[in-house]
Amino acid sequence: MAKAKARQRNGNRKRGSSARQWPEWSGEVAGLVLICLGILCFLSVISYTPGDLPVLGMFKSFASDSAPNTPRANLIGPVGTLLGVAQLALFGAVGYLIPIALIWFGLVKMVFNGRLWPRTVIGLAVLIVSGAVALQGIGVWFADWARQINITGPGGLVGFGLGDHVIQPLLGRTGTVLVAGCVYLVALVLLTGMPPIRFAKEVAAMTSRGMSNLWTWWRERGKQPAPVPKAARKRANRKKEPETGEAVEEQQLLPLRETPPPQIIDAAQRKNQHPEPGDKPFERNKPAYQGLSTNGFEDYELPGFDLLDEEEKDDDAKADESLLLATQQTIVETLKSFGIEVAPGNITHGPTITRYEIYPNVGLRVSRIAQLEADLARATKAERINILAPIPGKDTVGIELANSQKISVPLHELLKDPEFRSAKKRIPLVLGKDVYGKTVIGDLAAMPHLLIAGATGSGKSVCVNAIITSILFKFSPDELRFIMVDPKVVEMQMYNKLPHLIVPVVTDPHKVVPALKWVVDEMERRYKIFAKAGVRNFEVFNKRPRPEKEKPAATPEPEPEADLARIEEIASELEAGALEEEESANSKPVPRKFSEAFIRKMEGEGVDEDDLTPAQLGLPELPEAEDEMPDNFPYIVVIIDELADLMQTAPADVEMCIARIAQKARAAGIHLIIATQTPRADVVTGIIKANIPCRIAFQVSSQLDSRVILDVKGAEKLVGKGDMLYLPPGSAKHERSQGAFVSDEEVERIVDYCAEQGEPQFEESIQASIENSASGGEDDVSDADEETLLRCIEVIRQEQKASTSLLQRRLRLGYTRAARMVDILEQRGLVGPGDGAKAREVFLPPEE
Repeated sequence: MAKAKARQRNGNRKRGSSARQWPEWSGEVAGLVLICLGILCFLSVISYTPGDLPVLGMFKSFASDSAPNTPRANLIGPVGTLLGVAQLALFGAVGYLIPIALIWFGLVKMVFNGRLWPRTVIGLAVLIVSGAVALQGIGVWFADWARQINITGPGGLVGFGLGDHVIQPLLGRTGTVLVAGCVYLVALVLLTGMPPIRFAKEVAAMTSRGMSNLWTWWRERGKQPAPVPKAARKRANRKKEPETGEAVEEQQLLPLRETPPPQIIDAAQRKNQHPEPGDKPFERNKPAYQGLSTNGFEDYELPGFDLLDEEEKDDDAKADESLLLATQQTIVETLKSFGIEVAPGNITHGPTITRYEIYPNVGLRVSRIAQLEADLARATKAERINILAPIPGKDTVGIELANSQKISVPLHELLKDPEFRSAKKRIPLVLGKDVYGKTVIGDLAAMPHLLIAGATGSGKSVCVNAIITSILFKFSPDELRFIMVDPKVVEMQMYNKLPHLIVPVVTDPHKVVPALKWVVDEMERRYKIFAKAGVRNFEVFNKRPRPEKEKPAATPEPEPEADLARIEEIASELEAGALEEEESANSKPVPRKFSEAFIRKMEGEGVDEDDLTPAQLGLPELPEAEDEMPDNFPYIVVIIDELADLMQTAPADVEMCIARIAQKARAAGIHLIIATQTPRADVVTGIIKANIPCRIAFQVSSQLDSRVILDVKGAEKLVGKGDMLYLPPGSAKHERSQGAFVSDEEVERIVDYCAEQGEPQFEESIQASIENSASGGEDDVSDADEETLLRCIEVIRQEQKASTSLLQRRLRLGYTRAARMVDILEQRGLVGPGDGAKAREVFLPPEE
């Protein structure tokens, strides 16, 4: 029965775990015993003399001929004499390595809680034996030393017996030395875990780092956090891996890699660029474009740097290198306390965050470092922490900590960057500066649309202002036009006097859908003109060769003199009424095909014949006028500041228009910039996300919001105030950067400068469409809907009943469209209101 219970206990034991668990202090005790034993052996062997041995018994052959020393000269006494003769007599000069190995084993066991069996012990045994054989082979160098201490040879009894009597008869003296030396190097690798030269380098590097850390501790003593207790260190070292159950301490046997010396990169420093007064990022050297009422801006001048504020010297402070090094040392020691050996890497001090790079040990899983995020935040006392395991494109792990003092990135500095003026970027957008100090410049033409999302106060509105401002520095009103939608009313009112606007800033959500529909119609019109011109896209159309225009005559032809007599004759005939009678006599009546019921209906509703189409008047359809082909098309940038409010007003129409523009408008030179502070799934829908791959995420409140914007987590760990994650076009890795800052005063100065050169020239077609839809009633009916409505009226007149299902069957309409037709008929008073399952009352007379 007892045996069965024992087997049951052994079966319940976790696979890979030992049957006996040693106490936590066992490693420290074992290491301390080994260190003490090594020191005893070391003192015994270095103070050993043959005169300390007795001349009788088994030690007679090793003792000197004279009487023994009185008192003994050995530092450990008689016991030390025996330990010394045992080491030297057995192994010769190699016996000096035994105490050194014992001290090393003790340190490994006590500090790192490492395992000493079987690799290290076997490696030490092979090392000592091969060393004794090798020394015995080259004994001519140590012969005098061996005679002085009365031992058999430089290799002791082991080297004499194994080398001279076993190996040398087979390989000779030279072969014995070569084989023994090779085995010695292999044993050294087994003992240390690395080649001898690398082991020497690592020992030297560890000594140098230890001295540096000691000096840093001496200077910064009192500022460092309290050391981690050894008991917690041992518990972390014995922590089991959840999948394999193997002890974590196995990885302590793997060496650290050779890493380059760490560097401190201060990316927050601003570039010293001082432009001359009147300098501009771009000079306008293109002819004025024609189309979209852009005449009148031939003499337009682009803004210059003098409209922006200069950098403040107080914000341009250098990083405290000693503090950065101390924080990095805290990170390394914290990871070491959890059994993770890392080497320090570069330190990059950015405007908002500081990135500390570390090199993990060989064979270490980087996921283990990512799991210690909370512990590292506690040790470093950081406001926010983010771990990149690993850094994209590098073999290091990045630990990002928020700076206690954040430095803004002014727009003035970024506009001077050569990348902003690069000809490769057709619509450059100034976004910010990344962690390494590199300017982040986007190209709206390559994106081709942009989604910006973030919580209130995270820097979203400042980013939109920086984007608009950077566009104004390059484009004149005849090169680029804006349509701005601002449901919050207060965000974009300063841009109302901007000459780049196609229509005043749209603030009423009910007017947004007509504005977006106009953009869709403009897109379709451009594609028709592209097809007519035989080009594929916007850029090719604007760069196409144009026929030369006829030059006007040098001297205009003289105007003929007025015939005063004929003028007097016409005036007298007008007074007599002769021309009116002649005109009425020559005029012909226009046939009408109206029924009396339709005429009564028109008179009752006050419909004017001028408002009816030729088909309704019974006249033949006139051919549609062909679209005129302009010389050039300007870019159109649609900016929507708050998408969530629009999705609550008319979600279906807004989503449909945005999807159509995002899918097709790139080749037509039309681009979207959408911003929202409510990144929910019902606002940023899947259709919108699928057509807008380029996105910017500012600080959000949860991982769910971050996944809605970027499809990955990370935005919830941002620190706000412009800290953002940017997903470039064609890339799956997001970049962390600090957004550009532009003040409201700077924006107002730039807008005033642009407004002084011309007034906005709004498009009458889009303005009329928006004004007609302001009531949100029956006037918001397109021409296609009006034609469908006339067909519905004929069906209802024939059947003398009205219902959604009737229109669906007879006209093959969808349910939504048929229901809308019934609602419009009810608003116009042609059918009665709905009454449950009963049919609606029809107020139209039956067809004769």
